[in-house]
Amino acid sequence: MLDDKHDLNTANQNPTTESADGPTSGSIEKQFPDAEKGETDLTHGSGSAEDNNEGPEIPDGGARAWRCLFGAFMISVVCYGVLNSFGVFEEYYRINQLSDRSLNDISWIGSLQLCLILLTGSISGPLFDAGYFKHLILVGGLLYVFCLFMTSIATEYYQFLLAQGLGVGFSQGLLFTPSLSSLAHHFKRYRNVVFGIHAAGASVGGVVRRLPPVHIAMQRLFAQVGFGWAVRILAFIVLSCVSTGFILCSTRLPPRKNSRIVDVRVFRDIPYSFLVFGAGTVALGLYAPLSYGVTFAVDHGMSQRLAFYSLAILNACSAIGRTIPNVIAQQVGPINVLIFACTISSISLYVWITASSNAGILVFYAFFGVFSGTYVSCLSSAAVSLTKDPTETGLRLGMLYWLTSFFWLVSSPIQGALIRVHHTYWPAAVYSGTCVALGVGCMIISRQMVSRQKGSSRV
Repeated sequence: MLDDKHDLNTANQNPTTESADGPTSGSIEKQFPDAEKGETDLTHGSGSAEDNNEGPEIPDGGARAWRCLFGAFMISVVCYGVLNSFGVFEEYYRINQLSDRSLNDISWIGSLQLCLILLTGSISGPLFDAGYFKHLILVGGLLYVFCLFMTSIATEYYQFLLAQGLGVGFSQGLLFTPSLSSLAHHFKRYRNVVFGIHAAGASVGGVVRRLPPVHIAMQRLFAQVGFGWAVRILAFIVLSCVSTGFILCSTRLPPRKNSRIVDVRVFRDIPYSFLVFGAGTVALGLYAPLSYGVTFAVDHGMSQRLAFYSLAILNACSAIGRTIPNVIAQQVGPINVLIFACTISSISLYVWITASSNAGILVFYAFFGVFSGTYVSCLSSAAVSLTKDPTETGLRLGMLYWLTSFFWLVSSPIQGALIRVHHTYWPAAVYSGTCVALGVGCMIISRQMVSRQKGSSRV
C-alpha cells in the first residue's frame, strides 16, 4: 500500500511527458489501472488484445463481480420478464379495453415493445462502451416507470401503442443491453454461465407475473382495484428492481474511445454476420407460442385461468433452458448448444398444432420452454465468443440486437395475420417452424467457419 501511494505521489509530482504521437503507455496505465498494455494498443488501433495475446485482466469473481451479476439479474427480471408477460396483457385487452380491435392490431403493441428493446440496444450498447453506464440505467429506469404510469391511464389503442409499445420498449432497451454488457467486465471463463443466469431473470419475471402472485394476483387486482392500479403496482416493482441494479452494477474497463452508435464494420466478420442473420431469421418464428399461447389454449377449450397458467409453465421451464445449457456450453461451446436448441425448437413448432387437449398443451409448453429459453441465453454468449476485444462487447451485442429487432417487429403481426386469414393455427405453426429451420442453416455456416479458424469443434 505504501508503495502504491508513493507511486501515485510520484506521478502527481512528475507528470508524464507526452510525445508528438500522444501520451506514453505508462501514463495511460496510471489513468486506467484495470487496463493492460494490450488494451492500450487497441485504443491506438494497433490490433486486438487477442491478436497480441494481451488484454485487460478479468477477475472472474469477487464480491464486486457477484454484486454486479445480482444487479443485472434484477434488471433482466423487469425487462424480458415483463415483456414475456405480454400474452396475459394481450388476452386481457382483447376482452376489455381493446375488444373492438383485432388480435393482429393488439399484437403490434407487443411486437413494437420487443423490437425496441433490441433496436435501442444498438444505441445503449455503444454508449455503454463509451462510459455512460450509470446514465443509461438512471434514464431508462425513470422512463420505464413513467411509461407504465401512462399505460395505467390509457384508454385508446394509440395510447397503449405509445405508452406500452413505444415507451416501455425504448426504456427497456436502455436497461437490458448495458446490464448484460457489464457482466463481460467481470467474467470471462464463466461468462456463458453468468449470461445464462442473467437471461434466467426473464423467466423469473414471467413466472412471478402469472403464478400466485400474477396470474391470480393480477386478475384479483384487476377486479378489486382496477387495471390502472394493477399496472401502477407493477411500476413500483420495476422501480425497486432497477434501483437495485443501479446501485450494484458496475464497470471495470476504461471507456472505449471513438465509440460509434452504429458501426456496420462489425459485419466484415463473416461468421458473426451469418450468426446475426440466422438469429434474426429464427426470431421470425420462435415466439409464436409465447405471443399466441394463451389464445391458442383458450380456442382449444382450455379455461382462461388455466391458459394463463400454461404460459407460466412455459416461462418456468424456459428458466431451465436459460441456465443449464449455458453450463454445457462451457464444455462444448455456445454456438453448438444454440444450433441444437434451435433445431429442436423448429421441430416442436411443426407439431404445436397437434396438441389439442389440456394435458397435451401443457406438456408441449413445458418442453418448448426449455429449448426456446436456450436461444435467448446462448445467443448472447455466442456473439460475445466471436468478439476478440472485450471493449467491443457492447457494440457487438448492440449491432446484434439492432439487426434482429426488425425481424422481431414483424414476427407476431405476420403470425397473427396467418391465424386471422386462415382461422386456424397450422399456417402460423408451419411458417414459424420453417423460419427457425432457415435460421439454423445460417448458424451452421457460421459454426463451420469458426471451427475451421480455431481448428476445433468446440465453438
